[in-house]
Amino acid sequence: MALSIALVVALEVVALVLRGTEWGSATGWFEPPDSSLQETASALVAAAIGVGATLLGLYYATIGVIASTIYKSVPGDVRELFIAERNSEAYLKIVILTIGTSVVVLVAGVLGYAVAGMTLVVVGFLAALACVGLVVLASRLFDYFDPSKLSSQLLGQIADGIREATGSRTRALPHRQSEAHYRVYSALASFRHLVDLLGHEELRNASAPMSLTRQLLGVVGNYSSWKYAIPTDSNWWDRVPSHSNWLTIDHSRLELALNASVTYPPDLQPDYLWLENTVARLLRKSLQVGFQSQAGANALAITESIADLVANLAARLQIDEALAIESAWDDVIRDVAMTVQVAEGDAPDYQIRINQMAAAESLVLPLTKMVLGLEYAARSIIGRDLSGEFEAAISDPNALYRGHLPTLTRQMLEEFSTAIRRETEAEGRRVTPRWWIDHFAARSMAEALLATESGVLEEVGRRTTAQVAQFAEKGRHDLAAVTGMASLELLSKIETHAPTIRRALTKLDGFRNDNASVPQWPERGTSVVDPRDAHTAMLATLAALLPELRIKKFEPREPDLYGQLYQFVVDGAFRAILSGDRDRAFILYRSALLEMEPARMRILADLERHEMNTRVVFAVEPLITAMDLAGYALLMFELDGKGIWLEIKSMWDILLKDKREVAEFLLTAASFVDGTFAMTVGGLERSRRSIEMERIFEARQIHRDERTWDGSRWRPHESAIVSALASHGHGIQDDLYALFIAEYLVEHLADDANLGHKADMIADQIARYRRGSGASGGAQGESDA
Repeated sequence: MALSIALVVALEVVALVLRGTEWGSATGWFEPPDSSLQETASALVAAAIGVGATLLGLYYATIGVIASTIYKSVPGDVRELFIAERNSEAYLKIVILTIGTSVVVLVAGVLGYAVAGMTLVVVGFLAALACVGLVVLASRLFDYFDPSKLSSQLLGQIADGIREATGSRTRALPHRQSEAHYRVYSALASFRHLVDLLGHEELRNASAPMSLTRQLLGVVGNYSSWKYAIPTDSNWWDRVPSHSNWLTIDHSRLELALNASVTYPPDLQPDYLWLENTVARLLRKSLQVGFQSQAGANALAITESIADLVANLAARLQIDEALAIESAWDDVIRDVAMTVQVAEGDAPDYQIRINQMAAAESLVLPLTKMVLGLEYAARSIIGRDLSGEFEAAISDPNALYRGHLPTLTRQMLEEFSTAIRRETEAEGRRVTPRWWIDHFAARSMAEALLATESGVLEEVGRRTTAQVAQFAEKGRHDLAAVTGMASLELLSKIETHAPTIRRALTKLDGFRNDNASVPQWPERGTSVVDPRDAHTAMLATLAALLPELRIKKFEPREPDLYGQLYQFVVDGAFRAILSGDRDRAFILYRSALLEMEPARMRILADLERHEMNTRVVFAVEPLITAMDLAGYALLMFELDGKGIWLEIKSMWDILLKDKREVAEFLLTAASFVDGTFAMTVGGLERSRRSIEMERIFEARQIHRDERTWDGSRWRPHESAIVSALASHGHGIQDDLYALFIAEYLVEHLADDANLGHKADMIADQIARYRRGSGASGGAQGESDA
């Protein structure tokens, strides 16, 4: 009311000042109204009072509905969030100001005071603003049937707490750090209450839990970028007990304890993960609630956000923080993928399967992104002036909190900085050499980098091989295939980025100084996983799933797991044959051979609406691929004298025994491919395989002299087959399915069979070298036999 009176008085003063002015007289706004206008004004003011009172009643009625339905039995802090909603406070002030101003104007009119026109305009404006404001506010108030809308205040509270904890003016004040900790801790407690509310069946929906989840991820992401600015002994950190290990306790302490029959209380250590662990617990709940609707589709949409967050944490060498968030995600997603019914919604069966497959893939994606984050951290170390950073941190405490050093490294530099200041005060100068600081700080960073790498690699086996086996045991071969193929990408990235990590460790190793009192340096121990070996082993595991994934026809609404896995197995078989990995090459090739006919029939069914020539072009590719890989096995056997050619020959012998029609069908398929020009995927893959083979020939310096036209003058290799296929420097131009036909399939065909121009050319070249001088060695002899 006092504000209303002050507003009216101010307006009247303005009217008195301007009443005599030319502009005021011309407009009439500041002239005192006559009696008839005064009566009309009084009516308008009374109407404004009625409007304000009505709006005030409607506002509290709306508040009462929401409070009695949603917030009648919620924790007190959640109810306070609703009551303290700032837009509501602003609206209440406008309504009360309107009513108060109108009452003052009405009373002034009754007492005979003339009210200026400007006052009435302002009263009318306030009344109109109150009407429009109710429309806006009411829509916002009804939004609060969703309790997640209250979290904006909590986000501001958390941001303020982090800002206070990291501020240059407050980081050295213990009481301000304690206040910041309490502010954020209480906000996260309110977050927990909001998450619990959304778990109630009457409040459950698809978007609210994901909204809270994204906000929590944003909190961790923002906090991680400022965490370096908090002193390691700050009151911001929780304190957790650290008990003594009585089996490795210091002897003097043990003797004292035994003689006095006492125990040692635990030391209280800072908990540098209290915020991340708290958020991880909240994420478990919010994600579980999110998967209860729409078959979990909305919850799965957040996968990239989770993966990006843990990648950023790994890039900052915050591996424990990253694993805390990633483990929360893994716990929820694992349950979702293994649950027969993902959610209680009415999603179609295929949608449920797709979401379960997406969940299975999501088990591996965060680890893949963490590898990328680790590689970024290694590149950052390579490009930084670490010695300069260490020296700046020692001489200027603020520089220490502006950098991006691991927590334990910062803690070490804090102690060094304090000791050097005392040293300077006592000695009048700095005694500790710079190389000593560099040695220990770089050693600490090497430990952090290795801990991050080890933290990622230790999870690989559990999330890849073990998880695939678990899905297969449960009969979910589709989930096993999805997880396995995602694992192949993870293992590939580990292998690709390992050299960068080694270079970073080499740079840190350059700071090592043997004169340091603690010369031990962290070493990169035996890797938990050999990515190349694990990649091939995973392919061999996946190969056994192919028969379980067969389908008669491709369904575009669902992932083509069979086709994708078939391509991976074929490529894996080729690489295993070239690398000489006998066991896995045999497993993979055997799977490709067994799927030759099922894959062909699948292609024919998939292309049933296309013309026959197109169907045949694609349908013969599995046959050509099986023969092509067999040709490479034969070539590698001739080249190295070992390999799986003899095993492959035995498989084909069994397949073609007393079945000349099958051999003739294979020859017909090869003749069709020879006479057809089509840029098929299979043709491009054969070109890629020939390029890989050419690299092996180049590495071993096997090539033909272009001046030689027969095998009598000079041969590149003791094997006639290798000599015939050796290039002239332009790459291998022959498809090796033709080698398979010329050297093996011909034995199962009629004597007068037309092998086709490619097979005939290869057979002629091999025959010339066999007739030439310099008989072949043992490998050739076995093959010729």
